[in-house]
Amino acid sequence: MFRQRNRLIFVLLCTLLLCSSAYATVLQITVVDSTDNTTIPLAAVFLNGVDYARTDTNGQVFLTHPGLDDQLIRVSMPGYTDWEKLVDKNETSVLVNLSRKSLFLTVTLYDSDSLGSVAGARVNLSGENLTQTNLTDAGGSVTFEVNATTLYSLAITAPDYLSRENVVDIGTDDKDAQYWLLPSNRFSFVIKDKDGLMAIPDAEVRIDTILAGKTDARGVLTTPIIRGKVHTIEINKSGYQTFNESKVINETDALYSVVLTKAPLGAFISVFDENQAPVNGTEIYINGTLSGITNQFGRSTFPNLVSGSYAVDVRKTGYVSLNRTISVANSGEEFTFEMPFENADLTIFVEEKDQKMLPNVTILINDKISGFTDDHGQYSTKVKFNTLYNITAAKDTYQTVSIQKQFVQGNASVSITLVMEKSLDWGLITLIVIGAAGILVLLGIIRMFGGRKRRHVVRKNDI
Repeated sequence: MFRQRNRLIFVLLCTLLLCSSAYATVLQITVVDSTDNTTIPLAAVFLNGVDYARTDTNGQVFLTHPGLDDQLIRVSMPGYTDWEKLVDKNETSVLVNLSRKSLFLTVTLYDSDSLGSVAGARVNLSGENLTQTNLTDAGGSVTFEVNATTLYSLAITAPDYLSRENVVDIGTDDKDAQYWLLPSNRFSFVIKDKDGLMAIPDAEVRIDTILAGKTDARGVLTTPIIRGKVHTIEINKSGYQTFNESKVINETDALYSVVLTKAPLGAFISVFDENQAPVNGTEIYINGTLSGITNQFGRSTFPNLVSGSYAVDVRKTGYVSLNRTISVANSGEEFTFEMPFENADLTIFVEEKDQKMLPNVTILINDKISGFTDDHGQYSTKVKFNTLYNITAAKDTYQTVSIQKQFVQGNASVSITLVMEKSLDWGLITLIVIGAAGILVLLGIIRMFGGRKRRHVVRKNDI
């Protein structure tokens, strides 16, 4: 009996489950834009106040429910007004038309020169088969009611200004759009360097011989101009060739690009040695290329140099090469290089007449002690080419020896030999002279006194 009752309960439960499955309802929700009927993906679908799902790429969501109660459906999407409806429990599909929110677009216009607002400008707004036109107020602004997520075209006209057109993309919030208006009588010159196409500031622009102004750091000058007539345009900039042209400025012209070619300024390069003597035959390389050789005055001319910076190398055998960057800015500038002499290794040999080497000899160069000879009678130092030196060797008991010598380029090592003689011992000679003189004096005294005694001798024959 107990088993039969359990079986009956099981059968009833299965029957209930089958019945509930048989009566489950699938509701297809499709979300579209009410303006253009395009489907809207990623719209949020809420079921009975609970976030249920997001629409797929086809703008759809499938909702399964028991079909026992009506379902409260709400659809939300940024930029659109929320949609909400109580859907009958037996409905299998529902089409949701979302309306775009109404937003505000504010357009503000400014004068591109004065930066002030432009009042009274006509702004035409068009899009989605809708056209609106209004004038800017005293603050240069005008406001339109627009739909979210929509593209609009703007056409702007104002007296004494060039017309302009723009496209504005309205998102999901109110939008402010600001635009510059270019005065119709204004015209811009853009001045650039022909070689590097770099902007040229401070270039003078003359229109019909009257100075209109100078270009700014961008190489731009904006100035009033009468359109529809021929104008003579002259552009001057130091270091560049003058530009001249006659041109008609039309209503549709906004700017004029001009490239200037640098004018040859020329420059002189002079080369001197350490003694300020001009160096003839110096090779001068400009930007790595041999460009000239100095004359007897140590000078070379480069008439084709234009304004700019140049890497200059000066080279000549016997001198230390120099390199530096020069900047040519004015016509006929002169640049001076002072080339140091190259060094040579000098060996000084000091010996006696019999070629015996003399150590510890003091070597003076230009009257300054430079060093001493070693045990082999040698002394080594460095000297410069093309420089006159006074070389002296001095040692006790020897006669000082001096020589003047100039060394010319050709050999990296040079040598000289100085021969020294013994000095006379004047002290000994003086003693000998004094001694000899004393002896002579003594002999004279003896002789004088000896002669007197002989005259007083009495001879026997005289008695």
